[in-house]
Amino acid sequence: MLTTFTGGEWPQGEITREEEGWLYRLSREAMATRFQVLFEVLDADLTSAAEKGLDIIDDLESQLTVYREGSEVSRINREAFGQEVMVEKGLFELLQMSRTLWEETGGCFDIAVHQLLKAWGIFKPPWRQPSRDEIQEALLKSGMDAVLLDEGKQAVRFSREGVEVNFGAIGKGYALEKAAERLLAGGLEHFLFHGGNSSLLARGASTWENGWLTAVVDPMDWSREMVHLLLRNRALSTSALSRECLTKGETAHIIDPRSGYPVQTDLASASVVCRSATVAEGLSTAFLVMGLDMALEYCQKHPEVGAVFLRRPHQGRPLEIIHTGIPSSSLEVLV
Repeated sequence: MLTTFTGGEWPQGEITREEEGWLYRLSREAMATRFQVLFEVLDADLTSAAEKGLDIIDDLESQLTVYREGSEVSRINREAFGQEVMVEKGLFELLQMSRTLWEETGGCFDIAVHQLLKAWGIFKPPWRQPSRDEIQEALLKSGMDAVLLDEGKQAVRFSREGVEVNFGAIGKGYALEKAAERLLAGGLEHFLFHGGNSSLLARGASTWENGWLTAVVDPMDWSREMVHLLLRNRALSTSALSRECLTKGETAHIIDPRSGYPVQTDLASASVVCRSATVAEGLSTAFLVMGLDMALEYCQKHPEVGAVFLRRPHQGRPLEIIHTGIPSSSLEVLV
């Protein structure tokens, strides 16, 4: 069975339950998207495990959000300049992982870009075109090089005033991993867990496949499936330019952390397959910033990472599919 992700209005904070033949779905709104877990076994204990997995996402949103003054991340942003701030173990590990991705991608992934997001109106719309001076000022208050981590103390400190972190490009993947731990601890071994249309985590398999069947779609036409992927104990995350950017030439709403300007990329979308949903989400964003050649080079150096790239139409050429590091038994190109 092909698992597809559809839109719709869902009650904030409430769990919605659906049955579709042999498939059972539990859904909840969090992190400005819909999280949904799909599984087959209708068992009270296993359903309870799925509900607990969804519950933890609310807790993680309360911790990671920059939209609430009382969140742990907001406290870090207020207090970490010039002094160490102790943080919760999981959040410290997320900071460490973010630093590793920043180093491995040459700064194409960077969580310390909140000032840039503010400058461009991404943090609080409307979108705006900042002046060159505003961008330069925001760059001075950005950059993971200013985020200092002390593993022994489990503490973080900022070396430059004004630096702030934002986990928007990695938080859903992290939430999926933490929620999946609850499901597995509760005995639910076969499930597909996704956050919106962009990040998912597959564990075990569905009855009819040796995994969970998913699709990479055309970002200009979401009804057009480009590639099928069969995932088992793997995560998938996709980052894409907007339809308006691809079809009307509008400015991309993804900022290159190195320049402070919207990305100029030859990619329409980048989909990453690996074991970690956190890493997959971070890399999918980084690959869009890198462009095709740098992203392929990264995958060659990290064989544990697979990817599907959709190269933008150019000079009369159609959307082009390039894939790497994914077994042929798990991938089907449809066009």
